[in-house]
Amino acid sequence: MMPFLDVKDLSVRVGSTQILQDISIGFAEGEVTALLGHNGSGKSTLLNVLARQLKPTSGQVLLEGHDCERTGAREFARTVGYLPQHPPATDGLTVRELVALGRYPWRGPLGRYGRNDYQLIDRAIADTGLAGFSHRSVDTLSGGERQRAWIAMLLAQQTRCLLLDEPISALDVRHQVETLRLIHRLAEERELTVIMVLHDVDLAARFCDRLVALRSGAGGGQLIADGTPAQIMDGDTLQAIFSVPMGVMERMPGQWVSYVH
Repeated sequence: MMPFLDVKDLSVRVGSTQILQDISIGFAEGEVTALLGHNGSGKSTLLNVLARQLKPTSGQVLLEGHDCERTGAREFARTVGYLPQHPPATDGLTVRELVALGRYPWRGPLGRYGRNDYQLIDRAIADTGLAGFSHRSVDTLSGGERQRAWIAMLLAQQTRCLLLDEPISALDVRHQVETLRLIHRLAEERELTVIMVLHDVDLAARFCDRLVALRSGAGGGQLIADGTPAQIMDGDTLQAIFSVPMGVMERMPGQWVSYVH
């Protein structure tokens, strides 16, 4: 089966620094994938290339078999949604106004919203548990609530793929779990392809179908591990990824706890 997103021989160099080197990997439709690795391994760079925020030095990314670079910006945004680690300021927007911006790729700056647009906005707000916050200013929300509002905007965008750069990095443990549980549920209900950068390997193993790890070397970040959580949550594999001696305990089926020796 053709990958939904297919990365072929991808390399990224910024100035004299090689960040990614010869990455080839496919992402299946409907799969939730975590990108893992230590700082500087190229995780966010790979995500930025997938989101067309950064052009590769060589190689290409295919979206359903078509070169992403030849896809129009609005057409691409209708399929792929990107949430950076630090989203832009909301400037006093309410939750509903922010979520409504997700309709921009379909209506443009001057397009009028119809019944279908408002139904999609309402559904996105409901699906992320924000119905009671619809008219609240985004600036007044907690970190977890704000993250849900941005995810709701991507849902209103009707994207089939979410690219999330460290979506839980600024959240406390409870909101980290709630956010990942929400993402996993939405992926199942809406058959979304999700690729996100995560640092917590235990949470990644709990809420993702697939773990992909990068490690930096003399030639830039390279793919070092790729598999299911059961395959990756192994002491030797984690040691190869993070360069420290590690062990793993399985507390219950599907829930692992890693530790440093």
